[in-house]
Amino acid sequence: MQKKFLGHGIGLRRKHYKVILENRGELPEWFEVVPENFMGFGGKSRQVIDLLIDQKIPLISHGVGLSIGSPDPLDAKYVKSLKEFTQYIDCPWFSDHLCFSSLSSHHYHDLLPVILNQSSLETISDKIKAVQDQVQRPFAIENISYYGTSSHNTLREWDFINELTHKSDCFILLDINNIFVNSKNLNINAHEFIDQIDLNRVIQTHLAGHKDKGDYLLDTHGDFVCHEVWDLYEYFLEKCPHKVSTLIEWDHNIPAFDIVLSEAQKARNYFEKINYE
Repeated sequence: MQKKFLGHGIGLRRKHYKVILENRGELPEWFEVVPENFMGFGGKSRQVIDLLIDQKIPLISHGVGLSIGSPDPLDAKYVKSLKEFTQYIDCPWFSDHLCFSSLSSHHYHDLLPVILNQSSLETISDKIKAVQDQVQRPFAIENISYYGTSSHNTLREWDFINELTHKSDCFILLDINNIFVNSKNLNINAHEFIDQIDLNRVIQTHLAGHKDKGDYLLDTHGDFVCHEVWDLYEYFLEKCPHKVSTLIEWDHNIPAFDIVLSEAQKARNYFEKINYE
């Protein structure tokens, strides 16, 4: 699959429905949507999605419920609904997180890190192949923020992700903020992470804000992107051999639509400084 470049987008959030429906000004180049908020949807959500489809604004599905890292089998009902939704919005790819969020029918309402070893890698690779086959669209896996590591880990995160994407033939959604948060909390070299990850597999990036709690950084998606994350994003852009679509995530303390849009414009400004051949 050719890596389609969508530009610089923002997450579609209910708080901004009125602005979008009333068409009061500029819209971003694309929106990312959380499928769990729209499966079997109607009302205002359906109106907004249909309006954006009519205006030919690209939509990308970014899920939180696939739980691809769980040892449990894929939830067949969920995958069926996911396929129907991705078909409806006709997204060029869909994504979810390298994590588990459920186990033995218990839902944790959090994105928990997987064990980074060969056994886990084989299991997750098989599940990614299965979900791509069922949804019939390319899939991208996102690196998450986390606050501790397992003694059962035998692989570095970037090696795990690289091998996983090669074995399953999927893409990477590289979250720059998560790399930065983990670098501070877990003493990981953020620049080395970008140097070591297979950038040819990166199809999308995320940028977001976090909260400095003194002893650690909390990944909140509830503030402006900080200057250190912007610097790391610029480093990524300089290293990446191709254009990559970028998304501003703002999920808590969501400000006015224009403010989120201005963060997407800032990302575009960084992008436009890079000389792509």
